[in-house]
Amino acid sequence: MVEIRLASFLAERIGGINSVEVLADTVGLALHALTERYPELMRLIWAGGDGVVNPITAVFLNNDLLGPRQLETSVKPGDQIEILAMVSGGV
Repeated sequence: MVEIRLASFLAERIGGINSVEVLADTVGLALHALTERYPELMRLIWAGGDGVVNPITAVFLNNDLLGPRQLETSVKPGDQIEILAMVSGGV
């Protein structure tokens, strides 16, 4: 099982659940398993039907930020994926 930890902007949409375990071989498959279980997260995590992560989210694997082309990164039991909101702005 891979644990997916959810930022509050996601957790609040699924009843405050902030951690979900899924079976998956890659980060992308884990995210798909999450959005199949909780379809209300689909538009927040995915930017359309082409498997691209929504630019409002940042995906981490074991505390390492993943780029948009790293969804095929392998995961193993005990790994942790974290989905956070991207921060933008500044001067």
